[in-house]
Amino acid sequence: MIMCVSHMISAALALAAGLSLPVVGRARAFRTPSRPISISNSGAAQRVLVTDGLAPAALDALAAGGADVTSRSLTEDELCAGALAAYDAVIIRSATTLRADALSAGAAGRLRVVGRAGVGVDNIDVAGAHASGVTVVNTPSASTASVVEMTLALLFAAARNLPAADRGLRSGEWLKPPARGSRLGSELAGKNLGLLGFGRIARGVAAAAAALGMRVFAYSPHAASETASPLGVTLLPSAEELFCTCSHVSLHCALTPQTRLLVGAARR
Repeated sequence: MIMCVSHMISAALALAAGLSLPVVGRARAFRTPSRPISISNSGAAQRVLVTDGLAPAALDALAAGGADVTSRSLTEDELCAGALAAYDAVIIRSATTLRADALSAGAAGRLRVVGRAGVGVDNIDVAGAHASGVTVVNTPSASTASVVEMTLALLFAAARNLPAADRGLRSGEWLKPPARGSRLGSELAGKNLGLLGFGRIARGVAAAAAALGMRVFAYSPHAASETASPLGVTLLPSAEELFCTCSHVSLHCALTPQTRLLVGAARR
């Protein structure tokens, strides 16, 4: 994440200035201005605002790259009043929402780049940014390992009933059969894991689950056997068949009109 964020802003600032820059890091631009735009205060250090916090090492990497970095949160009123106009770039996570009016107010000054330190850009009005000549970039692979590990943690917790066991132990109960309220855990090895979606994170989960001895299945209208086969993953033709085949299911797809209500009581 640290180097991804630093590379993301460096690449985006150069892109916004119309410079030719090799692809570095793992940043992706969602929309770029239709024509090159100038960066104000050319030749001076670019001013970068971090609104939702970053690791100290990430802030150091930005500063080492020549950026003048400020870390502070902003209220919605401050954003709409043009607080971003004093900065060439702003880096946000999920706590800050950037509406079109805030982006327009920022673009009236120095703002040229919005960087999302993470994957989703649903808290950024991308169309509004484009209309104001602001480039929006994210770091789509920066959190892959973290999310894969969290998925495995949740799988283990569900299979072993860890939340209930923890609560029981804290209240002085050892919830092991035949104690009242106890539930037997189960091994993941030999179980069928279903993945709805087959992007970076799902593929990482597939590799880790296979190492645990799970049989892995996936459904995605975009997945290809050439990608699944090397990981030992069996592609299924529908979500319905995946739910019928697998004892454990993990979701790795965006919420869209097509995926809304994909999971519900009817799938039990």
